[in-house]
Amino acid sequence: MKDLELTEISGLRDFLALNVVRVKPRQRRFTKNVVLSWMQSRHPAVSFYRIDWQGQLVGYVMLIHASQPTQWIIERLTIHQDFQRQGLGYAVADQLIDMIHGFENSEMVIARYEPENLAARKLFDKLQFVQQEELFRDRHVAVLKFEFEDVEDEDDDSDEAGAVENDRDEISGDEEDRIDSPADDDDDKEDD
Repeated sequence: MKDLELTEISGLRDFLALNVVRVKPRQRRFTKNVVLSWMQSRHPAVSFYRIDWQGQLVGYVMLIHASQPTQWIIERLTIHQDFQRQGLGYAVADQLIDMIHGFENSEMVIARYEPENLAARKLFDKLQFVQQEELFRDRHVAVLKFEFEDVEDEDDDSDEAGAVENDRDEISGDEEDRIDSPADDDDDKEDD
């Protein structure tokens, strides 16, 4: 999307500026206090981005490097109520996916959100994330795996299919620490 900018922030003053981002009353239960987000951003695996569109602050999003080095987690994607339903949530998530895809050894993006957050589910479905059947710490998990264009022989393809199944088992909740992150004990939100 034209004129969309993600800027990583870390200072408390930058986080307090995010207080102008407002969501609709029914979406408030999916949001977190920006001071809490600032405290969580102190962890080296967490990056927090301010979202600007056409030079105006319109939202924020958190990106977490999961405990598995090839996995990244998108959460707390929040767009100001006056700018929702304009494709900004999709554009932000798409930009983050492109950015993650460029990271060395990145293979998977995980989106986490509250089970009741239907807007988040629709957004990540549209981005071709695959919903997981089981919840992860009471949150829905959707997964996008990168498909690289490496040419492999047929024997390698069959091994790869087994590896994908094993990855899905890891994030199904049986081994929660596989996608554990510093913000796991908090509620998530994505509002678009």
